[in-house]
Amino acid sequence: MNTPTAVSAEPAAATADAAATRVVVALIGLPGAGKSTIARALEAHLRLRRICRDAIRAAMFPRCSYSFLEKRAAFRAVVQALEINCMLGVSSVLDGMTFSARADYDRIVEAVLPFGFAMVPLWVDCSPERARERVQHDLAANRHRAADRTPDLVDEIRHRAQPPPPDALRIDAEQPASAMCREAVRLVAARLQGETA
Repeated sequence: MNTPTAVSAEPAAATADAAATRVVVALIGLPGAGKSTIARALEAHLRLRRICRDAIRAAMFPRCSYSFLEKRAAFRAVVQALEINCMLGVSSVLDGMTFSARADYDRIVEAVLPFGFAMVPLWVDCSPERARERVQHDLAANRHRAADRTPDLVDEIRHRAQPPPPDALRIDAEQPASAMCREAVRLVAARLQGETA
């Protein structure tokens, strides 16, 4: 679901640059849930830096075979980019990953902890049917950079996915993209202000 959406939320009073709390947003969910759409909304409205594993992998491996090794190398680069953002005091949103393996989320938490950033896990909760439909639509329109992103991948990830962290904030991915984005911007803006959702 890579369609850019206008978010008609009022501009947030605080942005990542002037926030009382610095955050790292981890978007969790199936391919096709709408994570990238939300990531772009957070980038645009709250000025979080978007770190996208798909973009990093494409840059690292222009003729990518989407192997486990290429994915792990791109994940390590995501962690390094995140650490740099933390050193610079800049809030980030992580995109291009499902976080179906809890160990990946735990590795991000481990990287962020020394810098005092607050983790904000956003679970983009999408039915497998809706996710497959969106992925198929993106595939037909050639709108996603990861060539391995197919309806079958949705099922594969759903079967191996571990539950999101207990403190994950849920976004209902069955609602329109603009509503998902408004909710995500509202939740993350509250965290930037030091509020709990």
